[in-house]
Amino acid sequence: MTLANPQDAGPLPGEMRRMLLRQMPAVVDEMEEAVRTGLPDYANAANGMNGYSVRQIIDQTVSCFVSIHDVTRPGPAATAEIIALYERIGAQHGRLGRPLDVLRDALDLAGRVACRRLIEDAYREQWPESVLATLTEDAFDLIGTAIAAASRGYADECSRDPLEVQRDRLRDALVADAGHESQPLTELASAAGWQLPRTLAVLALPAGDHPQMHVLPPEVLADRSPAAPYLILPDPRDPGPRWLPKAKGAVLGPVVPVDRGAVSLRWARRGLDLVERGTLPAEAPLRCVDQVAVLSAFQSGDLLEAAAANLLGPLLALPPRRRTPLLETLLVYLRCGDNAVLTAERLHVHEQTVRYRLRQISQLTDGTCPDPELHLETMLVLTWLLSPGI
Repeated sequence: MTLANPQDAGPLPGEMRRMLLRQMPAVVDEMEEAVRTGLPDYANAANGMNGYSVRQIIDQTVSCFVSIHDVTRPGPAATAEIIALYERIGAQHGRLGRPLDVLRDALDLAGRVACRRLIEDAYREQWPESVLATLTEDAFDLIGTAIAAASRGYADECSRDPLEVQRDRLRDALVADAGHESQPLTELASAAGWQLPRTLAVLALPAGDHPQMHVLPPEVLADRSPAAPYLILPDPRDPGPRWLPKAKGAVLGPVVPVDRGAVSLRWARRGLDLVERGTLPAEAPLRCVDQVAVLSAFQSGDLLEAAAANLLGPLLALPPRRRTPLLETLLVYLRCGDNAVLTAERLHVHEQTVRYRLRQISQLTDGTCPDPELHLETMLVLTWLLSPGI
């Protein structure tokens, strides 16, 4: 049974697959340790690649391996995911001038750990011999599939125009996390024929929205990954140039100094996540700086959940049909600077309705809400409570 025809692979018994899933974190830990110990230079270099780390690569690979026999997810989908992952990794190696030999060694090390663990599990759990044989064969086939995909990505990258390769190296460096070892940005920009700006912003595009679908000026750097494409905009103007892609669901990260592109990309992708959940509107594009409250609430949900009981108390115990109008009124009232008339206009209700609701809130909370000294905290909690999908 091979990954060449993954649709022929039968699903594992439910309890066996659940056991594999339970053991995944420990297996990933062991595989990561084997690579770090056996190939420390490669582990450090891999952690410097944009968007990847040894841990992430191993975790995704093991997850795909288990998914091959998942009755809820067809084998071809898991195989396609692993192919896409390793094509990107191979392309990264080609872009950075790193040979694939060490990647093959890393996969071999991790594969040995996986097979040893499978054998131990088989003897301990008394699996049928045919099941162990199938899983072991699938593990080796998965490694072969990954190596072949990485080789294709590497070859495709190395055959590209050298100037395009330099532009992609610069793009990756501009959004790399702080501390990532790289050439100075001035050198990379010079090699790419790109004028280094003072500031930049990152526009995250929805999955499948290929940058080549848009007419872009030459100074814009694009990531063409189908799963997470983005554009780097040098010295962006407010509200944005006329050519800015009007893709519905795109999110523009904050404008940052040129050496902090990772910050803009991180917030753009967080905003994109909330757009996909339906929490934020799918504008074209949506700007992170216009959604500070929701993005902040998204990052602090557990803290705001704990604070909600202290700030709003009995309001949270009301049924939704009573609770929601009170919370919405309170949030708009605080945003309007405690102005009931303006609140009524924003909510399209009568001023007396607003005042009645405020009295209800005060009575339910024994006059403690809203507390003038806790307006900011209360607004953040209300934003979190009223934003769907957070």
